[in-house]
Amino acid sequence: MSKILLETNVTVDNYTEYVCDKFDLQTREHIVTEIPMINTDELTSFSWNIGLICGNSGSGKSTVLNRLGSIIQPHYDNEKSIVSQFPHLSESDVCDLLSSVGLSSVPVWMHKPNELSNGERARLDVCWILANAKDGDTILIDEYSSVINRDCAKSLSFALQRYIRKKNLKIILASCHFDIIDWLNPDWIFNLNKQVDGECEVERILYSDDEEYETYKMMNPSEILSDKYIV
Repeated sequence: MSKILLETNVTVDNYTEYVCDKFDLQTREHIVTEIPMINTDELTSFSWNIGLICGNSGSGKSTVLNRLGSIIQPHYDNEKSIVSQFPHLSESDVCDLLSSVGLSSVPVWMHKPNELSNGERARLDVCWILANAKDGDTILIDEYSSVINRDCAKSLSFALQRYIRKKNLKIILASCHFDIIDWLNPDWIFNLNKQVDGECEVERILYSDDEEYETYKMMNPSEILSDKYIV
């Protein structure tokens, strides 16, 4: 498996010398960090719609996601309502898109982006990314659900995964939150917390029948990556 090497040079002073001596670090000026990288060839070997890169803060999720493609950042005209932020779509398509991620309050559609709550803004950001993705591209979203409460994350995730599968799109999200696994129902997970000898694997999750899926939904996130649900 290939790895991403992040290199940085630091200025040596009394503080860096102290840390190196105290914690037995061998390198003092040139620091190299290794991050496991997804085998992109493997992602073409099976059919999928939703992928999830997860791990603790600082584990390298954003770095991996950036190597997979271009992450587009939403930008808005704060003089216009949120329903007017998508001039390349028809009026009907905009309404459908906003509703598809759970942003279904029509009065809210008339608000400006800078007037929205964190939860509403998170949904709008997802809409903007979906609407501006190029045909055939894999949609990439970083820091998914990082600034919203868990109720909002839950409803957004359920709505998003329904939309992605209905449209047969491909999306990869990066998040430090493991509770979204049960709400997104990803087809595969790249868990940077599960490194073995500095490597980790793409773990496919299968839902073979209704009974097994119901069992899966009742599991805790820490249990969800058992061999029974991964091939």
